[in-house]
Amino acid sequence: MTGVGLGLLVWLCLPGWAAEARPSRPQALDVLRRALEPPRESYAGEITISRRAADGQSAATRMSVRFRPPNLYRHELLGRGGKLRLLVVEDGVTEWIYEPARNAVRQGGQAEPWFKRFGPDEEFELLAGNFDVAMKADRAAGRRCWKLELRSRPDGALVRRLWVDQAGGLLLRSEAYGEGGEKLESMRFSKVSFGASSPDALFEFSPPEGVAVRTRAEPDYLALEEAKAAGIEPRLPAWLPAGFVFESLDVVEKGRRKLVHYRFSDGVRALSLFQCPARLRLDFGARGRKRVKLASGRGWLARGAEGAVLSWAA
Repeated sequence: MTGVGLGLLVWLCLPGWAAEARPSRPQALDVLRRALEPPRESYAGEITISRRAADGQSAATRMSVRFRPPNLYRHELLGRGGKLRLLVVEDGVTEWIYEPARNAVRQGGQAEPWFKRFGPDEEFELLAGNFDVAMKADRAAGRRCWKLELRSRPDGALVRRLWVDQAGGLLLRSEAYGEGGEKLESMRFSKVSFGASSPDALFEFSPPEGVAVRTRAEPDYLALEEAKAAGIEPRLPAWLPAGFVFESLDVVEKGRRKLVHYRFSDGVRALSLFQCPARLRLDFGARGRKRVKLASGRGWLARGAEGAVLSWAA
């Protein structure tokens, strides 16, 4: 999994301090920066995540989360009747993802933003340059918080709403909006406790007997010229949405052929572009495909769980 900016991947949510004393009013960007800093205290909570599907309907998922400093995480996605759908355990070195229904385990390195070509400071500077941030006092999960609204400077469109714990910076609730103002995703803590004691065993994982373990390919975060070394001529788009800049790329092997995965960022949102050889098709699970007119011809537009997917041939 890759996480960028303030996306709603829940294992990037950060805890705050246990105290709830009323602090003096800080600057909005300082609140935002604090919410992006590493966790300082253990916590446990329950989260509800909602995503807008291709048919316009929203589907909700419940998640139980635990954290212990400096970098131990446990996330349990729960289905009907509290049945475990997905388990993610990060032990400080390895991230384990277990899907009981598929009887499969994925293993990879724990996410580390400092290995990206854009570090956290560069990402934050990009965010501050592309978005206006307004702030007011509010409440979420029964706690005092600062409610932040991020609006795109080019058109003033609302992009994110964030509720950040006043006492220490926990992201208690968030909402993401599309270009038409529709709410695409939301996350909220229904309950949270700080200083929670969690046994060591909760942050340890051993694959169940007989379960297949697959090693996850790690991104390389290459520069443009490094793609040429792999024998591929990079083709960047002539146009990008306002505020987006090139961040990095990966050269991915698919069978005997190679494709390039480009990443672009505006500090909050992520945009991916895949450059594929002729007749190679990628399945993103997008639905509701429709034909659209482009400057260079026609393409297909569909919506998946992670956003809109546009495809075309050139």
